[in-house]
Amino acid sequence: MVEDPVAKFGGTQVVLEIEGKRYLALAHSVAGRRLQAGEAGNIVRIEGNRAPLPSASSMRYASRHIIGTFTVEFVDERIFPTSPLFRSANKTRATMLRAAQLMPREDAALFMGLVIGDDRAQPRDMIASFRKSGLSHLTAVSGQNVAFVLTVFGVYINRARTWWRLGLTLFLLGWFVVMTRAEPSVLRAAMMATMSAVAFARGRDLSARQALTYSIVVLLAIDPLLILSIGMWMSSFATCGLIFVTPRLKKYLHGPKWIHEPLATTLGAQLGVMPISLLVFSSAPAISLATNLLAVPVAGFVMLVGLPIAFICGLLITLIGPAANPLCTVAMLPIQYATRWVWWVAVVGERMSPHGLANALLWVVWGVFLVALHRSARIHT
Repeated sequence: MVEDPVAKFGGTQVVLEIEGKRYLALAHSVAGRRLQAGEAGNIVRIEGNRAPLPSASSMRYASRHIIGTFTVEFVDERIFPTSPLFRSANKTRATMLRAAQLMPREDAALFMGLVIGDDRAQPRDMIASFRKSGLSHLTAVSGQNVAFVLTVFGVYINRARTWWRLGLTLFLLGWFVVMTRAEPSVLRAAMMATMSAVAFARGRDLSARQALTYSIVVLLAIDPLLILSIGMWMSSFATCGLIFVTPRLKKYLHGPKWIHEPLATTLGAQLGVMPISLLVFSSAPAISLATNLLAVPVAGFVMLVGLPIAFICGLLITLIGPAANPLCTVAMLPIQYATRWVWWVAVVGERMSPHGLANALLWVVWGVFLVALHRSARIHT
């Protein structure tokens, strides 16, 4: 099983690797329920029929290396784990899920999406709200998640000697990539972190633009089909915006740091992904500037604090049982409220988001506002 199973089309859909080739499999009834119990990295015995992908779908699935479909007729009850790395990652996901399940179902689904990019349980209206409000990037694991993971574990890693520290950092990055199912965005972020860690261990400086360039070149050399991944393009262009546009905006905008720094960061990322958004999705919601300012800092809190708290609470529930639920429920409350805030911002942003000409006019309004803010700051200084 290459990917986690998803409830879809009245059954269970999953990507399987059979004889070294990947197939998009669909199973119903008993077979579907048995597949639903598995996870990415598991080995399962199945029977069914293979068929080539329709020509209209070949490009859509090319970046995932899927070459055909598989109609499942039988699934064995026994599901076997694979490597220790996958077992460790899957157990960590299961442990965090136990803590997340103390929240209401939809809050738990969003929490898992924010922390590890698992959005399978998110309802359609939630997914639509995040897309139309320009916040869908929050449920796609990226550089922010990688940075927070390194921050959480860095307290222990930084105590080691240089080359041990490098080895532990690379292992942690590899483990996190497996746990988040190696999405293109996390591959790009992890590769950039790897480049920076190697350069630091060798006593050299590596700029962000160099790390991004080297990372894209290495990833495309390893897997050229990543060039067809929209997630790879969105992640790379957003990072370009942060590297090239944000510093210029910070020089242009003035005023209190708590205003102009997050504004420059948000606007830089949004301008970076705008070409891809317009080309692929034919939209670039102007409301995203406001929604990101309101949601991203709180989502960052969920990622940074929620990951260790959920893991510890999940571990307590595993070891102690239901007796740990009251304590863990209280511990998870701030995470639940923060997660609900991010969802609320997405919902309000979707409802307020203009369309067509009104959306373009709102971008003009933002531009006028930024120019006025710049001139006002210059007058006062």
